[in-house]
Amino acid sequence: MVNSAIDLIESKPELVKNLGRVALVVNQASTTQQYKPSIEAFAWAASQVEGTTLTCLFGPQHGYGQTEQDNMIETVDSHFTLSDGRKIPLYSLYSKTRVPTPEQLSDVDTLVVDLQDVGCRVYTYMLTLAGCMRSAAQLNKRVVVLDRPNPLGLSQLKYPGGFTQGNCLDMTWQSFVGWYPIPMRHGLTMGELGHLFMKYDQLKLDYQVIKVEGLKRTTSIQELSELPWTTPSPNLPTWATAFCFPAFVALETTTLSEGRGTTLPFQTVGAPNLPVQMIRKTFTHWNETAPKKLRFSGLNVREHCFRPTFNKSQSEICHGLQFHPVSPNENNLMALGVLLLAVAACEFKDFNWKAPGYEYNFTDPPVHLVLGHSKWKSFFDSIKGTPWNPTVQDSLIELLQWSEASAQEFELTFENCHLYQP
Repeated sequence: MVNSAIDLIESKPELVKNLGRVALVVNQASTTQQYKPSIEAFAWAASQVEGTTLTCLFGPQHGYGQTEQDNMIETVDSHFTLSDGRKIPLYSLYSKTRVPTPEQLSDVDTLVVDLQDVGCRVYTYMLTLAGCMRSAAQLNKRVVVLDRPNPLGLSQLKYPGGFTQGNCLDMTWQSFVGWYPIPMRHGLTMGELGHLFMKYDQLKLDYQVIKVEGLKRTTSIQELSELPWTTPSPNLPTWATAFCFPAFVALETTTLSEGRGTTLPFQTVGAPNLPVQMIRKTFTHWNETAPKKLRFSGLNVREHCFRPTFNKSQSEICHGLQFHPVSPNENNLMALGVLLLAVAACEFKDFNWKAPGYEYNFTDPPVHLVLGHSKWKSFFDSIKGTPWNPTVQDSLIELLQWSEASAQEFELTFENCHLYQP
């Protein structure tokens, strides 16, 4: 049975003994598997041991209460009232600062991080952890991660590139979705990512991870998909939406809707007048002809119309697709996402890119920041308006093979960050 670290401290409160004055980095989705808020679970554990007191909270993007939908919608500092009536500061790490300040940490000895990552580089909670680690190293504080499973599965060197997909970020294109050369689908837990940040930033830091009980590198994605789910951010309401996120987050950089304003964003995508029948036929042909490691045959795809209530194409009827994971292991999510972009560039007359102004980078094309390399936009621009054909498919396969080689190199390079073994 897989139990996150927050579940363990309820039965083993000694795990948080002598942490001193603690800042808990959480949001309202941080809970035990019985849905008790992590704040309550941690406060109780601290009351059972010596030397640990909860003094403040930090919240990531979307706010502690996850009330803000889109990127660069900031939240303000406030206060939080604990169940015992004590009021403590609640600081925002998605506001005027994205790293804890010396003033905020003046009454803190240890930062305890309990956030649910979703296994994708373009998800900012990992950088909230990195920012906490950088501040802690500068100010001689400790960082403890209460680890959680990666819901998209862990990287497995026995199957290189299996769950590590997409090229590493070219560090030319840094933003708040990219501080490190990490693949789109990284195959690590939050605790393992912290070890990677330690090595990359050469931090001198007291860094500890309370591991997930029962988690192995070979734990199946199917088993992970069945764990209790609390919405980690407003547009990932289900495990299936999180599973589709690495494929379709790049739609945020285009005129196509990634499904914001629907009940199943990222699992449902489209646009007015999108040629969905042609796209479905292309997907079928791809899964019959592309190299096996680039296929997504574990997804059922069906046509699905929707009308977003906000964001892109608000109130318009979108012709789109819904993706249903039926065999989660058998899907290259990077290939799925860029194939949709490539077909749309060829066949959708309204396809276009959003202008700069994405995750605090106001200079560079957002697609560079999300897909991690200028090769992608250059390719899509080169085929724009060209009917989809075998030559275009072959060129995309070649680009994806380069991308997957980058992911495999990452996997081999950072094997020593693994905390969970087969």
